[in-house]
Amino acid sequence: MSIEVKTMVVLFSFAFSLSTLAAAEPIRIVAVGDSITQGGRADREEHTYRYPLFCMLKDEGVSFDFVGSRKEGLQPAAKWPKYKDAEFDADHEGYYGFKTAAVRDKLKETLSKFAAPDFALIHLGTNDQAPETWEETIVKPLEEMVGLLRAKNPKVVVLFGHLNFNGGAAPKIRPLVEALAKRITTAESPVVTVHHYEGWKENPKDEGTDTFDWAHPNPQGQKKMAEKWYAAMKPYLKKK
Repeated sequence: MSIEVKTMVVLFSFAFSLSTLAAAEPIRIVAVGDSITQGGRADREEHTYRYPLFCMLKDEGVSFDFVGSRKEGLQPAAKWPKYKDAEFDADHEGYYGFKTAAVRDKLKETLSKFAAPDFALIHLGTNDQAPETWEETIVKPLEEMVGLLRAKNPKVVVLFGHLNFNGGAAPKIRPLVEALAKRITTAESPVVTVHHYEGWKENPKDEGTDTFDWAHPNPQGQKKMAEKWYAAMKPYLKKK
């Protein structure tokens, strides 16, 4: 083979590789949860972790698409800012005030309305802390949610976000969620826990607090959550 022909082959292969990369579909991410996921109060910057995560993924050059059946926050007047002239991708599956089982029931209705996610970021249980029946109110619905997601995409990567509390019921719920993740994870569809409570200050009276009101993250807390989500996603982004 002549040098000219070899050069043409190399150039063709390179061009084909670039066109293949350009044609690759974006990573689809669904954020599932309650008010900490939906956000959108108009009287404060309740943008949720979804906004700083959006910014991080943009900065890292990740081709992605947030998916879900909802776009709105709690209040219609709430707005999400642009990031570097890019409109925020507002799609999500967050439901203000909902318990884990109620969100599971919503997913049964909505999963057919959006593209199959490659990643599911699930942060639930904040509204289920009172009764000590967490196996029924949190663990079982979470497991059923994973089943619904895997029916949509057998290779979905599921991230369970631990509750943003260092006291109360959260430390008792944590090992139950850890055990669930360990039991249902597979090589094809990993289930990973994300420890949002580590380094977290939930008391709004504390200096450097991460919340507005004990539960809902302020901009600093939103960024902390996004950083932990992204760190958990990163090993799997390379394989997608």
